[in-house]
Amino acid sequence: MAESDAGEEFRRLFERSNRNLLAQAYLLTDDRQEAQDLVQQVFLRAWRAWPQIAVIQGQDAWLRRVLHNLAVSRWRSLRRRSLLRGAGASQVAPAPGVGQLDVVRALQSLPPRQREALVYVAIFDLTTAQAAREMRANEGSVRVWVSRGRANLERLLGQDLEPVNGGGEHGG
Repeated sequence: MAESDAGEEFRRLFERSNRNLLAQAYLLTDDRQEAQDLVQQVFLRAWRAWPQIAVIQGQDAWLRRVLHNLAVSRWRSLRRRSLLRGAGASQVAPAPGVGQLDVVRALQSLPPRQREALVYVAIFDLTTAQAAREMRANEGSVRVWVSRGRANLERLLGQDLEPVNGGGEHGG
């Protein structure tokens, strides 16, 4: 494949995926600048691995997986630094009251697997089967994480949430 063809294919991938990745990154980090940095890192990795990425069927899935892995690494690094500085349980802030939480902050407080499953199913409208493949988990686990995540969001937001089926799936 010629360099100009590779550049054009990569540009199309970027244009097709950039907005969704930025939305996912923001939901994972709750920080616009950090989200932009993560997406930039994802596309840098994609460009460096372009000969392999160009030929795979699930390019968008690959991008989402790399983004998630980078976000988790970032979270672990921040947590480690916070613990090393002694900012562990002794500095836990009181739980915010109803009405003070927005959806992004509520999502941020969910366990990582619940948050990831909800983002894939409710935000990106993947089926539970697609989300399971991306999360490298079984469908039953994804359904549990989505269910628990919705219940936790409902509790955190203090309101009834409209169920989202994800990818047009029907039933449980």
